[in-house]
Amino acid sequence: MSLNRTAKCRGCGAEIAFIKTVKGKTMPVNPESVYFIPAGGPNTYVMIDGTVQRGREPDWADQGTPTQIGYISHFATCPERDRFRKR
Repeated sequence: MSLNRTAKCRGCGAEIAFIKTVKGKTMPVNPESVYFIPAGGPNTYVMIDGTVQRGREPDWADQGTPTQIGYISHFATCPERDRFRKR
């Protein structure tokens, strides 16, 4: 499975991709996949199948710890995210 279409963010101009969530909504994500440890950490990761998992970024002490691959929601990193919040 691959990411749906890509585009430029209307707020910051960054390249973004889209994943359809399990609820059928389209979520903008940063197009680069990232490794994460699904340990209920502070970050939210979007999986290619549209599910969402909590986890954290691995660090040097995590060598050998199983990781997963996910995507970071563009709302978490966009400097213009407040322009797109629903009121």
